[in-house]
Amino acid sequence: MTHILTTADGAQLAVISCAVRNPGSGWGVIFDAAHSPSGVSGVIQRADHLELTHAVGAVRVSSLQVTPDEWYAARALRVGASVGLALTRIYMYSGTSTTPVDPATLVASSGNLWITGFLELS
Repeated sequence: MTHILTTADGAQLAVISCAVRNPGSGWGVIFDAAHSPSGVSGVIQRADHLELTHAVGAVRVSSLQVTPDEWYAARALRVGASVGLALTRIYMYSGTSTTPVDPATLVASSGNLWITGFLELS
């Protein structure tokens, strides 16, 4: 499901939002009784980043943020995102390192990343 916001001047924005987690079996979008993603079709684990897929028909990126929850924040995880119209690359860094962490090494039964963004539709 994709939530669509319509602005006062009629522009439409797709809401891209979800929580992702790696409980030990790889990163995935959390979809359960307490979590419902919007506009996200999946997450792919790569050697140095995560790829979040969101093919909503966007023509322009407005914004997108990725925030570590309190579990990862307490362990000095920093996150940066490269946002595209249908794919976002999420890079994670430990402490002051400038080398991305292999996402497979970040395992937590309750730690996750929160993702929220807006993409302009045609």
